[in-house]
Amino acid sequence: MLDPELKRLLQVLKWESKKKFISNRRGLLFSTERGRGLDFKEVRNYQYGDDIRYIDWNVTSRTGELHTKEFYEEKDATIIIFLDISLSMEGNKATTSFQLALFLALFHIKNGNRIFILSFSDQNFSSKKWLKTETEVFTYFESVIRQTPGTLTNYSDAYQYVFKIHPKYAVTYWLSDFNNLGEWKESSSLPKVWDEFGIWISDPIDEINFPFWLKSFLPISQEITEIRKPNLLYKKDLSAVKLHFGNKYIKIDPNQKLRNQILPFFKVNYHG
Repeated sequence: MLDPELKRLLQVLKWESKKKFISNRRGLLFSTERGRGLDFKEVRNYQYGDDIRYIDWNVTSRTGELHTKEFYEEKDATIIIFLDISLSMEGNKATTSFQLALFLALFHIKNGNRIFILSFSDQNFSSKKWLKTETEVFTYFESVIRQTPGTLTNYSDAYQYVFKIHPKYAVTYWLSDFNNLGEWKESSSLPKVWDEFGIWISDPIDEINFPFWLKSFLPISQEITEIRKPNLLYKKDLSAVKLHFGNKYIKIDPNQKLRNQILPFFKVNYHG
């Protein structure tokens, strides 16, 4: 399901870090500490130095080997992924955003973080629970393939849907072409409590320098069939992206290799 190049990159990042990717209000960093919170993670083989208070005696008696319970730390990263599946994201853009969302989900799962995913358009389709295993991630993304693209992109509903579930600090990724984001930013007054990263799946037509008179008659996108108006221009959405994410966004060209384009997201200057 995951693109072979992204699969190789996933392995590279895994072996380079060998530590858990966690989050705090200063940015993203790594830690090797094991959790002792209340959120159960897994039962694993006992290792020298583990706290004997957490030995799982039921599993130990059944297997004949010492096993201990492990819990998520309170400081483990809470990851939220917003995946735009609106009509303007069809074709290469849909494939690209799907692959990158899956890549990010697997990366964080491998590093011990919990994930909530929302695919959105004019409707919301969520993972319904916090995902903690690769199997759960793959099951959710298999369901995404069967979803029908929505007519419009409703950023506000998507934001409010997840905010009601988790109104606390989290690291969030938005994967979208950010069509009409400028309109949403003008009317949005939602609290900003998350550390938000934008992955802009670009539309090649917006990069072409058409004559001004011709731009005025181009359709905005598959979502909006009316003629372009000054307040709906590409530059307005670009300004909204910069305003919302600051320097924490990257632009992805669906026609280029994804590995080299997503790699800057794992550089220190993006997360420090």
